Amino acid sequence: MKKVIVNMLSREKRYGVVEDEKLVKLEIFPPHQASLVGNVYAGKAVKILPGMEAAFIDFGGERNGFLHRDDLPSYQAAKRAGEADGSISRYITQGERLMVQVTRDETGLKGAKLTALIELSADSLVYMHGIDYVGVSKKFTDHQKQLHWRETALAWKEKHEGLIIRTSMENQTEEVFKILLGSLRGKFQELTKRADSAKSPGLIHRHDTFLENVESELSSLVPGEIAIDDFEGYKAIESWMKTQGSQWKLFYETGTKNIFSQHGIEAQAEKALKKMVWLDNGGSLIFEETEAFTVIDVNSGKNTGKGEKEQTIFETNMSAAKEIARQLRLRNIGGIILIDFINMKDHKNRALVAGAVKEAAAKDERRVQVIGFTELGILQLTRKRTSPSLIEKTQSPCPVCAGTGKVDSAETAAFRLERELFEHRKRDEEAVWIEADSAVSEALLGEREAHRDVLEGAIGKKLLFSIAEGVQNHYHIKRFGSTKELQEAMHKSY
Repeated sequence: MKKVIVNMLSREKRYGVVEDEKLVKLEIFPPHQASLVGNVYAGKAVKILPGMEAAFIDFGGERNGFLHRDDLPSYQAAKRAGEADGSISRYITQGERLMVQVTRDETGLKGAKLTALIELSADSLVYMHGIDYVGVSKKFTDHQKQLHWRETALAWKEKHEGLIIRTSMENQTEEVFKILLGSLRGKFQELTKRADSAKSPGLIHRHDTFLENVESELSSLVPGEIAIDDFEGYKAIESWMKTQGSQWKLFYETGTKNIFSQHGIEAQAEKALKKMVWLDNGGSLIFEETEAFTVIDVNSGKNTGKGEKEQTIFETNMSAAKEIARQLRLRNIGGIILIDFINMKDHKNRALVAGAVKEAAAKDERRVQVIGFTELGILQLTRKRTSPSLIEKTQSPCPVCAGTGKVDSAETAAFRLERELFEHRKRDEEAVWIEADSAVSEALLGEREAHRDVLEGAIGKKLLFSIAEGVQNHYHIKRFGSTKELQEAMHKSY
């Protein structure tokens, strides 16, 4: 049975998809990465730019947003009537208050891009106010149904409304369409009231991409159970299920334990961030994500097998193929992926392993294309990238190694320090204060400081060391000066 576990109690929201007690998908929404796209604001026109046919709008953000003339309902109305001309000043004035929606986040020094053509969406229907438009998904499998829904949308929409029929509407009833349309119209009217009563520019509706993603997930899966730990989220999902006629069984859970822990997937979620994955037969996978591509190394590990070597390798690779497909989805790894399976001499076995990857990847909602094996025995595939991977969302590069996973050896750091000191040998000061960890100072001075006299003589300065704790193979030349002056400064720093 499929389960969707939704964790909304803390600021960072998560949901996991579970199949046969295994976590197959994990989505995390850190609050600091939240997009403003879709949010609706009460705004105020602060500057009109006739030359650009645009206006700057104060919507309560750090910078004013950019609104083009074509994204104004008044311009769209004039266009429908055949009375539109080029000047934005006809359609908006400085100081005018209006409701706006973010369509693109701030980038660099540019403010957010805005529209006054407000768009609200449900799983099967998109409602737009201020524009005359009807669109039907091209992914419909039945052309007659596509025509039917276009005619239905045209019959029900008003002149100032736009409707987009999504793919999931194909097999729905007109009654569901009417309920969704009524709900979205009511939501727009409520937003209009909030905007009219707002005393200053600011947020009036936060677009909840998290719940939208959960609802989209439920639409794409065979119904099972959904458990959620937040009452507002529970009511929102319950309302969505009623409009969709969904067969999912919804549970609101209020236990003291984290809902992920309650359902036994917290540990699985933590393992999804580790480089190594153990296979059931004792083999292992190593994941290396880079800017250009992801490399996966398959190892036999503890699996020595009881039969012939080729058969043992084949069995390990087949086990790895299925797990790799699951891990790609779980970790949301996209782009180019190279898999270094254990070398197989039999080309039939290679074909079977490639087929196993393709079959397991068929469950993935992202398009996975298996290219084939290279001459070196590396399986090439691609997975469509639509969002950052789990690692990219949750981890940042190490400040010491800059994300390489490696640091300079103590000897390398010591010899670099030695070269720097030689560059200062003609300075007049009699001593130098160096902060370094013990490994670097020992590598520089040698065992029992055997190299100290030679070094001090070569650079013409006394070497004074203070030990830096907590940073591996690090040094910093703090100051030059007299021995007494530096010793006093070192004493004060302790």
